[in-house]
Amino acid sequence: MTIRRTHIIGAGIAGLSAALAVTAEGGEAVLYEAAPQPGGRCRTLRNGDGFVHDNGTHVLFTANGCALDLLKAIGARERWVEPEPKGLPLYDGRTGETRRVGLSPWSWLFPSRRPQGLALSDLGRILRLVFTAKNCPVAAIIGNRPIMESLIEPLTVAVLNTPTSRASSQRLACALRRLILPGAGRLLVARNGLSQDLIEPAVATLQARGASVLTGQRLRMLLTSQERVIGLALTDRTVMLGPDDRVILALPPYEVERLLPGLPVPKTFEPILNVHYRIRGFERPRFIGFTGTLAQWALVRSDHVSVTVSAADQVVDLNASDVAARIWREIAPALRLLGLEASIDRQPETRVVKEKRATIRQAAETLPQPPLRPLQNLALAGDWIGSLPATIESAVMAGEHAASILRHARCSRPSLSRDRSLKTEDAA
Repeated sequence: MTIRRTHIIGAGIAGLSAALAVTAEGGEAVLYEAAPQPGGRCRTLRNGDGFVHDNGTHVLFTANGCALDLLKAIGARERWVEPEPKGLPLYDGRTGETRRVGLSPWSWLFPSRRPQGLALSDLGRILRLVFTAKNCPVAAIIGNRPIMESLIEPLTVAVLNTPTSRASSQRLACALRRLILPGAGRLLVARNGLSQDLIEPAVATLQARGASVLTGQRLRMLLTSQERVIGLALTDRTVMLGPDDRVILALPPYEVERLLPGLPVPKTFEPILNVHYRIRGFERPRFIGFTGTLAQWALVRSDHVSVTVSAADQVVDLNASDVAARIWREIAPALRLLGLEASIDRQPETRVVKEKRATIRQAAETLPQPPLRPLQNLALAGDWIGSLPATIESAVMAGEHAASILRHARCSRPSLSRDRSLKTEDAA
């Protein structure tokens, strides 16, 4: 009997999702990851000094059905908890005040959960954004309203990692249409960390199904013949494919372009800057948002605080120590209000993580998109493919979709019409 094996390049969320989809159907999967550990951007960083932290403050919403289904499949759903069930604390760096804001419009029925400055006329603007027919910058719909700073701007940079002056209204609307459903706006974080509560359970599930995860293996070249992949030239080996083998490239767009020159892919990116402060926190995670400060979010864990600056183009090239010091001065009062021993004058041990190409720039324009199956036995996966926001949810969906495309692929030459991209309305 001929073994039909799927070779998956990249063990980030999209690659792991694809492998789980393949093995769930009884298929055989091998993952190749260039980094020393799987997970891509969703991983825990461990250095020799014992300071362990995630690379960023990744979150999920209860609206993210595909991601939650993946967590259930790997036995990790209970590890993702709601840090702020009473509403998200939002600290205003100019006034020093903190108020709780509901992320679901249904919670705004309670005055204590409404975003600051929300007026009746703003509800019409939000509805136009949620059901926008024309793709335009988010700021063009909301305008210079108080609701922009207290809700729309933080939400936009969190979901799209793109400033509201550029961010695609249609991409944001994909997420907002799910968040307006009752119970869909609850925010979830990994209780112990991304590796322990997501990546390691996924790898363990794959290994239990007979899949292999090979780290330190960068794909140098695709060996092709007659519109098919026939071999993979990796770091220290060349893997020749069988006649029924398939390949999924779960890689960022610049890596796909390197391997398959000529494919249209997005070429502009937005950075994210994360700062981690080693400070005694709480046994259970806490999450807080900021306005009027450089940082937008902070995740408080038992032994550190992780702070995120999304759409960080203006600060990512600045001196890391200077940026970390400024952020600490701005957030220390908010941390004290939470109950932490945080002094402006005593900055704790700090580590800065800069991701200069964290996501594609999700602007209000037509982005270059490749065919999902550029070769007969090869499909693409990644959070950057299609018209959905580039999130964990879209990465999971893209991995599953790539596995489905190859499972049902014909042996004829692929076409854009048959191998459709992800539909906007599939978004969660």
